[in-house]
Amino acid sequence: MNEPNVKKKSIKQWKRDLIYGAVMILFAVENMIYASTLPPGSIRIKAAQAGTYLTIVMVLLGLLGIVLVVRSLVKEPDGDCELVFNRTTVITIVSIALYILVLKKLGFLLSSFLLVFFLIAYYSWEEQTEKVKGKALVKNFAKYAACAILTTTVCWFLFGKVLTVVLPEFTLF
Repeated sequence: MNEPNVKKKSIKQWKRDLIYGAVMILFAVENMIYASTLPPGSIRIKAAQAGTYLTIVMVLLGLLGIVLVVRSLVKEPDGDCELVFNRTTVITIVSIALYILVLKKLGFLLSSFLLVFFLIAYYSWEEQTEKVKGKALVKNFAKYAACAILTTTVCWFLFGKVLTVVLPEFTLF
């Protein structure tokens, strides 16, 4: 839990910018390679293919990463910053990785509900200054579940029905 008396870990801004810039560049390069492997499908116009837009976005991300790296090496801002990769960030990344792993087995609706519910509950718990118990805790969990159901249903309707994206369905085997 976040408490005002707890000193948070910090890092020099130029080091953080250098690390994040390098991560952005690596992510952009990896996704540009991935975009080049996407099949063109039945679309003959290059600008309308899926990989084209991914490449454009990744080029922009790579350029911003380069700017961040260059700025951190040239200016070396010496201010202190909080670390971005804290416990909450790690739990979020692990949750999303688990979501990706179980998506095909549990299907879109169940796995998305579980992810959204867990993340809302965790973020709320992290931000609370007092421990919630009893009926208040049950009431909060009911709110989180309602929000997760609503979010998952809206996404399913938008992508599955309106945009006709084929979403994974629950399967036991």
